[in-house]
Amino acid sequence: MRRCRLFWAVLSVAGALRLAPAQPYDFNVVAPPSGISGSLALSARTQGTLVGNYNPDTNPNGTRTKPGLFGPFGPTENVPVEVRIGAAIGGNINRQAGGIFRATVDGGTNTIAFENLSLNFLANGPAVLPVTITLAGQSFRTRNPDSIYVLPPQGVTFPIGTVNLSQFTAVQTGVGAGVLTPAGADTYDFTAAVAVDLTLAADLLGNPFAQTVPFVLPLQGQVVVLGDTALITSLQQLNFSQTFNPNLDLPPFEFSLPTILPPGQIANFIFDLTLEEIGVTVDLDLNLRAEGTLVPEPASLTALGIGLAALARRRQLA
Repeated sequence: MRRCRLFWAVLSVAGALRLAPAQPYDFNVVAPPSGISGSLALSARTQGTLVGNYNPDTNPNGTRTKPGLFGPFGPTENVPVEVRIGAAIGGNINRQAGGIFRATVDGGTNTIAFENLSLNFLANGPAVLPVTITLAGQSFRTRNPDSIYVLPPQGVTFPIGTVNLSQFTAVQTGVGAGVLTPAGADTYDFTAAVAVDLTLAADLLGNPFAQTVPFVLPLQGQVVVLGDTALITSLQQLNFSQTFNPNLDLPPFEFSLPTILPPGQIANFIFDLTLEEIGVTVDLDLNLRAEGTLVPEPASLTALGIGLAALARRRQLA
């Protein structure tokens, strides 16, 4: 009798495991309609020196520099100038999103758990954003071309074109959990938070630039569970602003700027800068539509259930 009770207890546990309400689904983010829209801004603050790209042997017709606005300027003088440079990349962005994740929907405890979330907010290619450079520090003059750069305390800002934002991703790094609220047959509203790293990459002042931001990604929307498939839809605002101080010495690089007085020409400089501060500001709407497929239960668990059921039938026939 005790062995019989033990047998039925094991069978009951196996059945409970196999029929548990917690159901894991593997989701694919569908683009479109998934995507982001709004504004995105990256900023950088540097300090160091600039000097003309003149070289008596390899570039004798290059730009030469000298601090100050007056005084002699020898025919071969090329003197570094102390400067501070701010770069601003930003504007409106509207891109499609793709990605994958696993979500376990538990109607018994009204919870949802996210695993292995990986989102690409540039699924249809890089975003093109306008760039401005603000030059501050010592006023100076140049030769080839002849110009003066009068720099007020707030600096002088130059629009210098555009850059490609080549990466904008969110990759899960920690817990992703939320709560479900029943909203109809096989339908739940949900609110969740997922620990991620946001990574942005672009070209900044001729140097590859990438910044990773630890972030808690909020998600809210609706889950519809239909047996072996599920659908998650979410519309969420992403708003945050954060600064970092890498104090990173950049390798010297050549860069061209328009002249100030007189305007209309181009001077060529070599910059030697330290990247002191990076800023990231995001004000976006995130729209997600993800289609899920039920994850098959482990084969060993299925075999255990089948074996125990067969044993139960044999005992009943005995």
